[in-house]
Amino acid sequence: MRRLLLLLLLLLAACNRPAERVVRVVVSGSGRLPRAEAFARRLNDYHLPGVRVEICNAGGDPARLAACASAGPALFVTAGGVETRTVMEAGGRAPVIYVGLAASLDWGYVASLSRPGGRASGVDNNYAELSGKRLQLLELALPEVRRVLVLYQPGVVPTPRGLASVKSAAVRLGLRLGYYPVAAAEDLDGLAGALAGGYDAALLMPSYVLENNLERVLQATSAAGLPLVGLDAAQVRAGAFLAYGAAGAAMGRQAARLARQVLEGYPVAELPVERPQRVDLAINLQTARRLGLEPDSRLVNLADEVVR
Repeated sequence: MRRLLLLLLLLLAACNRPAERVVRVVVSGSGRLPRAEAFARRLNDYHLPGVRVEICNAGGDPARLAACASAGPALFVTAGGVETRTVMEAGGRAPVIYVGLAASLDWGYVASLSRPGGRASGVDNNYAELSGKRLQLLELALPEVRRVLVLYQPGVVPTPRGLASVKSAAVRLGLRLGYYPVAAAEDLDGLAGALAGGYDAALLMPSYVLENNLERVLQATSAAGLPLVGLDAAQVRAGAFLAYGAAGAAMGRQAARLARQVLEGYPVAELPVERPQRVDLAINLQTARRLGLEPDSRLVNLADEVVR
């Protein structure tokens, strides 16, 4: 009798256990992995019943990225533009929360920031629009800079908006720009030669190829003796001279709150797209010293993070 009662209790517990819901975080490569890891930690902290988070890192492999977008999870979380596009083009009905999509309205996945109206919403990182501001901050930090090489990825949605921001800022500041397109990692083979063309600095545009190959970019700019302006503080810690933007980990935590709302039943179509809660200026003085640069102390004093 006791065994029968125990069996009945176990069966009852199994029946009351919530069905597992998988949240799959899709990442194109290592450059965006901190966003995914911070998201996973924060969502796990909520202890939502039956929710399991899995990170699918494509490691720069398009075929693997497509596999990450295959059907199955209750919710997709995407670490950027190429990840969001891959999931959306794969079809399916699972909602999508993106972590740091640049130029949300340009992709066509949301009707408006306040009321997306489809199956996607998330955190717009504002990286494209901030490109001109980064150029301005570079000029304030190093007034001697006159020529800047802009590294960009042709064919990705945020590029036209980012380039327009940079060009407008360059006209105001009296700076001359050069452009180096990087459509694939192999295109970085010629970066050293391009940097030798009389430039004073290089500026990174939002790009999954450039972000996932940041180490190669830093090696080339360092060898050329030029400072690199990046997107966020993590890139400054990695060796870039200056960056202005929201931290990937912070956006991951912010997106986890949005994901929680969706998992608790709030329609993603009505979930407003959010901007980053904080945008930071970071400067690496170690890089400046190695390159023989003396950044303006007034801007250094204004920085939210200084690598000394």
